Amino acid sequence: MKKQAFTLVEIIVVISIVVLTAIILIPNIIDDNKKLHTISQWKHTYKNIEYVFSAIKAQSTETDKVAIEKTRTNDEREVVLCDLLNPYFRMQSVVDPKTYKTYFKDGSFVNEKSEYYVKNLHTTNSGMVIGVKWLLVPSQAQNSLPIAMITIDLNGLKKPNKWGHDIFGVNIFVDRIEPFGEEYDEMLMKSDCSKKGKGISCASYYNNYGGRLN
Repeated sequence: MKKQAFTLVEIIVVISIVVLTAIILIPNIIDDNKKLHTISQWKHTYKNIEYVFSAIKAQSTETDKVAIEKTRTNDEREVVLCDLLNPYFRMQSVVDPKTYKTYFKDGSFVNEKSEYYVKNLHTTNSGMVIGVKWLLVPSQAQNSLPIAMITIDLNGLKKPNKWGHDIFGVNIFVDRIEPFGEEYDEMLMKSDCSKKGKGISCASYYNNYGGRLN
């Protein structure tokens, strides 16, 4: 009994299906790999930030405390904080917040009225953009409230400049640091880290539950 050969039409149909499947799947695979790389990069970066602040805390002197206490405005306090961070991050050029536009994960623009708007921005020798924002005067400091925050854009000035994609945040307390969203449970983090969320909690969601992508 002779084997039935495939017709030219059948071969073309099969090839077309394979090509279409590849066209559909390959971009998703590439996108997932980028997300996995971002999560890994952020977790590594956060560990470095933990080390930096533990080192600053261990090496801080009375002079450092006095320098902060003598400041009159949050802008001046941000300068002092930048001076403390600079030996570790090697801050370079100042970034103009008017040209460096940032967005939430849902695509909405982070305007100047937002609590997540940061104007004190610097590039680093590793290509990141670090933002520093002071929140409380020293006399109001308490363990339950962050006194300052820093934002980290992992790929620097390159787009998308979007929270949860390449921008992540860290709250600085008197006695510790925490990634943004640490106060929420997993479900709230996941909701905020979805396409419809702001992406603020992605810092904690990826750090605590890394690899669960949305």
